Amino acid sequence: MPGGLLSLLVLSLLSPASLSAFELRGGSLVWVGAPASAVPLPQPAAADFDGDGSIDRLTIKGGLARVTSGDRNVWQSPGAWNVTEGLVTDLNRDGKPELALLVWRPYAPWPIDRFLPHGGRLLGFQDEAGASCHLILIGWRDGSWREVWAGSALADPLFHLAATDIDGDGFEELLALEGRYSVKRSTPAGSLTLWRWNGFGFNLDARWSGRFSQFQIVRSADGHPLVLVQGLWR
Repeated sequence: MPGGLLSLLVLSLLSPASLSAFELRGGSLVWVGAPASAVPLPQPAAADFDGDGSIDRLTIKGGLARVTSGDRNVWQSPGAWNVTEGLVTDLNRDGKPELALLVWRPYAPWPIDRFLPHGGRLLGFQDEAGASCHLILIGWRDGSWREVWAGSALADPLFHLAATDIDGDGFEELLALEGRYSVKRSTPAGSLTLWRWNGFGFNLDARWSGRFSQFQIVRSADGHPLVLVQGLWR
């Protein structure tokens, strides 16, 4: 049995929270029961971003994200960023790999918000320490590393990113747990969300309410991607 699947099954025995397996059908998660066998789908952390034939690898340690090629450091995240998660994806569907990073950084309002009487619509999108959660895409473009896309502060923070073609349309979608700024980051438990690129940014395509502690994307014996979810449905 694959190690990732085994870890979730062990957790289901040690915790009162249930382990459920679901398949996306027509925009809804349909319960399919625990698979007899399944293989965890890998979440890549390496690719040849600049086309030089060498593999570039993403590592995250102490909130700092680095990309290395061999023994060279070719990119690292700014000091004001606290990067908690990252993976190599093509979420924006341009045919080129990007880093999808989950970034916490000091809250900054839109420039126009400074002139509004109540601080603007993003004012509550931060935790008690004044940090907001962002999804940021980093890639190699026009001969250098740069932000390919950076989102505004999320209304609710995300935890535990995973990317896969969950609906079989030939493009990757993003799945993540959604928490609350009022809850400590060390104990994420929230709803499962599905995000899809719309050409300019991401749409929240679906939200399945619950108190989920983790999930994993696996491929069933018949080749379909399944979502294994640990936690309680609402």
